[in-house]
Order: sequence, then C-alpha cells, then structure tokens
Amino acid sequence: MVRSTTDNRWLEPTTPSAPAKEVSRLFLDGRSISFCFALSGSRSAPSLAKEGSFVRLLLCVFVSLWFPTTHANAANLLIQGATLIDGTGRAPIPDARILIEGNAIRQIWRGTETAPALPPNTQVIDARGKFVIPGLIDSHVHYRPYMGEMFLAHGVTTVFDLGNPLAWQTAVKKGLNSGKIRGPRFYFCSGITIGNEPDGEEQRGALAGRNLATMKTPADAKQAIAALKGKTDCVKLNEDTRGDFFTAIAREAHAAGMTVISHSLNAIDSATWGIDGVEHMTGVGISAVREAAGRTALQGMTIEAGHKNSLLYQWMEPAVFDEMIAYLVNRNVYLNPTLDFEWKGIIDRTFDFEVEDARVLYNPLLQYVPLDERLVTLGQYHWADKRSPADREQFLKGYRNVQDFLRRFVRAGGKIYSGTDSAAANTPGLALHHEMQLYVDAGLTPLQALMTSTKWAAEILHLDKQLGTLEAGKLADLVILRADPLDDIRNTKAVDRAIRDGEIVDTTYHSDYTFPFPMYGPESKHLYNPAPRVRSVVPAVVTQGKAISLRVFGRGFVPNSVVFFGQSQTETKWVSATELAVTLTGQQTADAGTVLITVQSPKPGGGVSEAVPVIVDYQ
Repeated sequence: MVRSTTDNRWLEPTTPSAPAKEVSRLFLDGRSISFCFALSGSRSAPSLAKEGSFVRLLLCVFVSLWFPTTHANAANLLIQGATLIDGTGRAPIPDARILIEGNAIRQIWRGTETAPALPPNTQVIDARGKFVIPGLIDSHVHYRPYMGEMFLAHGVTTVFDLGNPLAWQTAVKKGLNSGKIRGPRFYFCSGITIGNEPDGEEQRGALAGRNLATMKTPADAKQAIAALKGKTDCVKLNEDTRGDFFTAIAREAHAAGMTVISHSLNAIDSATWGIDGVEHMTGVGISAVREAAGRTALQGMTIEAGHKNSLLYQWMEPAVFDEMIAYLVNRNVYLNPTLDFEWKGIIDRTFDFEVEDARVLYNPLLQYVPLDERLVTLGQYHWADKRSPADREQFLKGYRNVQDFLRRFVRAGGKIYSGTDSAAANTPGLALHHEMQLYVDAGLTPLQALMTSTKWAAEILHLDKQLGTLEAGKLADLVILRADPLDDIRNTKAVDRAIRDGEIVDTTYHSDYTFPFPMYGPESKHLYNPAPRVRSVVPAVVTQGKAISLRVFGRGFVPNSVVFFGQSQTETKWVSATELAVTLTGQQTADAGTVLITVQSPKPGGGVSEAVPVIVDYQ
C-alpha cells in the first residue's frame, strides 16, 4: 500500500508487484510521497507496521535506494522521457535523460543507454510526451519592476538590459542572479559618455547616470574600457557615435573580451568600425538604399534608430542584399531585428497577437502592471488603422523587404539574437514568442528561430560557455514544453515547467509580487505622451465676467492636451508642442480672484503640469 502526501489517499494494490509500479509513477510525476508495502493487497498499512516483517523491511529499504526523493527542495533533478532540443542545431534526442546536479547539467543520455548512478536527493520528473528546450533569452529589454513573473511564465530565464541607470542595474543584477528577487537572470550593458553629452545626472541626480566611463578623444578608449571591464556585461553605443570613437572603443573592447552593440544609421559603416551586434533594422534599411530616388526620399524622413521608421524599408533594394550580407557575415556581425516592436500593428498576425497580449495584460493577478504600459502595448496594434490603403501597401512592401533580407542573412550563415525592446510597446515574455514567430514567417526554420533566443543570443555576450544550449557542464536553465516547437514555433508558448539555475521556478502570477528597486519620477518614452510643462500664460490678468483668449506656453504639449482653468476644462486648441490656445467663457471668469491654470495630457505617459496663476480682476 502506498500513501500519497499530496492528497492523503491510501493506494490499494491488486498484486504484490503493483505497489512498486505505483511508487514509480508517483515519483516520476515529481510528487513527494511516503510509502510502505504489503505483500498482499488485502493487508492494510497498519497491519504491515504491526507485523514488522524482515522481508517487508528489506523491500522498503530496497525501494528507498532505487527511487530518488521527490522533495520540493531536492538538490538534484533528473528529467526523463522528453524529446530534447538542445539548441545546438543538432537533431532532437528522443527519450532523453537530463541529470542536473545543483545548478549545472551533469550528464545527458538516451533512454536506451546505461544510466549512471543517481546522486542522493534527486527529484525525477516524468516528461514523457514533452519537449525540452534551453531557457529562452530576450536580448533587448529595458527592465522594469513589474516584469519578473511575466518573463518566467513564458520560459524566458535570461534577459539583457540595454538601458537603465547604472546603479539600479547593478543592484537588480545582484538581486535577480542570486535568487533574492524572483525573475530571470539579468545581464546589462553600459555606455560611454563622449565629449560633453549628457548622462542624465544634471536633471535627475547621480542615480540617473547610465555610463561608467568618459572619453574626450579616441585615445581615451583604453581607459574607458578598463573602467567598464568587470562592472558591465557589454558596451552599448548609440547611432551618433563618430566612426573614429567607435573604432577605438571596439578595438579596446574586443581586446578585453567585451561585446559592442549599438543602434546604427548605416549597418555597413558600423560593421567597418567593429560593431558586434546591430540593434533594430534601421541601419540595415538605410544601407540598402542606393538609388537617387530612395536617397531623396530618406532626406525627407525623420529617421530615429530605435523608433518606428516603417516608411524607410520600402526603399530597400534587394539587388544589394547579398553584397551587404556577405560583408556583415564576414565580420561576424549579429542582428537584433525587433520585428514585433516595429511591425506588429500592420501584419497578418496583428489580431492574434493583440488577443494574446490582452489575455495576459488583463489577467486579474497582473493588475500591478502599470496602466501606461498596458495602454501603449495594446495601442500599438492600431497605429496604422487610419492609414490609407496606399500607405499600408508601402509599409507592407518594406516589411517584405525586411523579411527577404533576414531570410537571406541566416541562409548565408548570419546570426540573429532575438530581442523585443520590452517596456517599449509589447508584453514582456510573450513578445519573444511573437518575435520568433515573425522569424519563421520571414523564412527561418523553427529550429533557427529557436536558436535566435538561445544559442545565438548567448553568443553575442560571450555567455555561450554557460547558457544558450543544453550540454553537460552548462548552467541548468531549461523549459519543458507540452508540444513540439519544431512542428510549430507557436508551441514555445506551451510552457509546462521552467527551470532556472537548477531549480523549478514558479511560473504563475501573484497579485502581491514585489520588487525592491522601484523606479521613481515620470517615465519618458517615445511612445508615451510627454509630461506637460507650463512656463507662462499670456495675458496673466483677465477681467471678471469677460470671455477672453489665452496663450499657454511651455513644452510637452500634444494635440489632445487640455487646459484647466481651476477645476474647469477649457476649450483648448493645440498650436505646437510648446503652445496651446485657450478660450475662456464669461461664466468661467465670473468670480474675481487668483485661479490656477494647469495642462493635462492623457495616458500613456502625460500627466498634469505644474500650476501657473492667473488673476481675474474686478471689472
């Protein structure tokens, strides 16, 4: 007879051999049980204990030696029966066994091979009919306090943070990577202040600084990289970095074993200067425009790397793709396309993606996700709704060009490291699965798409000796799936369990999830409405009972900003980002006194400005 501590039931065997079979099943399901055996199905557990048979005692000891513990705090894990997709690009291994000791993979073998002796305190997970992949890596995030559970729930066990205050990143990395904060592994990149460019400290204090080093000339590169080494995981530059500075930084970074990634306004130039990873497709798109008509069109565009530049890509020239690709591949340049961020609002998957995002963002247990983030994420599915059919076709032509380039790039040996720019306009965790889907739509195989979020992602930060593939000696970060991702890449979302650092992690949501390093002050993002600021109101004195027009000056005004005269909403007309025109009625000026004027801009972002007084004088 076997007793399960999960539901307090006695399991009655029908034959002498049945108990061992039942125990095996319970252990393989990963449940914690206590047990004893009777030689006859008619005997109860108390009678077994009362008789104290030596034979029965030997049987209990024998089972305890052969069946490893399934205690929740087991030091080791054995996953058996699953099909292993190890992330190396090799063929899957059916009926695999993965032995994890502590936080590392000790050994992998097939079910047909001789099993090694299992260490004590090993929990066995029966994964028959399931699929094991490496823990997923999101290579481009701007981490926020609410994200931890969302990443884990979607099998993302590692993230690369590419832009946050340095002191905050340092503390968060210690908390997440030590397990003191529940969430994914955390690595981050830091920049270099060049010349007199701002680093955030003047406006927001020392904790806002993002860069560890400064450079006045290219000759300062060696000391700048020395300042970064050991304190950050890679170097991130921006599209405005001059070629002589970029080249010097890349040379010293590579000598120190560090990666250089950057936005780019010309991918070929960036490759020449020594870039390792290109963020977004802007630089690729510009480099692929050669003819006069396209160059002229670009001159009329406002191009910002890291922002949506959807009209750019229609001018890409497929005839130059292979030449560009050969140049990038020969220099081992990786690409981080962020397709979901750029294109999710205008493609054939828009509806499905939006429904999936909404299902997560409106989960009652995730109401700690800021309203601004939910609004901007779902709102970006509709940026093209009012575009004309001609505009939409231009956008889609550009999307097809991008797909063609990426398909050829990977076919030629190029590598993509997938990232989502999460906290920009998508759902942390889920967006990485959408990104992989878009790679398959572009022509990559499901295995190649999976490698963008595992092996190739680990390689870009030189973490491939620890992460990215499931091999003996590497850290035990993996995901068990309920369906085969090589049949359909959407199956990467079918997360059964996630294991991070050798431990089964909780992949459920909790309304009381906490994070010890909140961020303070207004959130500023290019997809948010800016926070309005009022400098002055003209005229500053109006006459009681009279209708009058005012001009409100400041900054951060948007077309749907509204001026309030005290508690009364006014008729407001947007003139520019720095001026609003206001009409006051006689009823609004009916009472003499000092009245405070404020500007309110809607979410996402936005907010209420500081108040500026206006005097309503007596007639």
